[in-house]
Amino acid sequence: MESPPKNPSSAFEELAGANQALIRDFLARLPASGNFDFSAFAKQFAMGSAPQRDKLLKLEEDFYRRHQLLWSQVIGGAPSDDEDDATDHRFDAPEWRELPFFRYLRRSYQLNTEFLMHLGELAELDPHAKRRLQFVLRQFADAIAPTNYAATNPEVIRLAAQSNGESIAQGMKLLAGDMAQGRISMTDERAFEIGRNVAVTPGTVVLENDVMQLIQYAPTTAQVHERPLLILPPFINKYYILDLQPDNSFVRFCVEQGFTTFIVSW
Repeated sequence: MESPPKNPSSAFEELAGANQALIRDFLARLPASGNFDFSAFAKQFAMGSAPQRDKLLKLEEDFYRRHQLLWSQVIGGAPSDDEDDATDHRFDAPEWRELPFFRYLRRSYQLNTEFLMHLGELAELDPHAKRRLQFVLRQFADAIAPTNYAATNPEVIRLAAQSNGESIAQGMKLLAGDMAQGRISMTDERAFEIGRNVAVTPGTVVLENDVMQLIQYAPTTAQVHERPLLILPPFINKYYILDLQPDNSFVRFCVEQGFTTFIVSW
């Protein structure tokens, strides 16, 4: 005996409940950051204020309806009525609008991203914590963009076809090299060599410990200022970011102005 069809409103409530459970599970898996625990934010969707729950329900309803409309447009072959973000150049390739599969991927990703960001706005948090939450959600949304994966990026697929797979093979070689060295290469690391075509200002390490090296640069003027200059680069930068080529070296400029210049190399 067949079971009677579900009431549409009860079906929606069931779907909304499942979606809220997924939201709580996703946020609960985010690590604690400083004095803000993302899992605490997840609990708000179960025990939040009444206005917050009402806003969440409306957000979910709009989310489902827009996805349903998008799916019907793709199946029916009709163009999407939603406006595109012309500033998002990740989707500049014509395939993202001309081919139904990629058009659906693009629009569904954009709808999901909008949902995540609006979800963050619902958080009943102080402004600083809310900005941090929005930052994490944006990083997550950027990470799952279909442009990041070969199978869902039409430009990668087109180039692979044009090169008879050579572009994929080259990419796999670069991936293997990055895995072997334990980090992602952003440039050809063989193109530059310290002391040859980068960091060529003459200097000597005058102090070294487990944390840093202190480099003193040789003077180029007959007289130097009484007070020396100590440069402390950020931890995330190599010291030679301030001593690249002779014509754009801040260190060389300081030495030429008569400063006894020191710099820390972390």
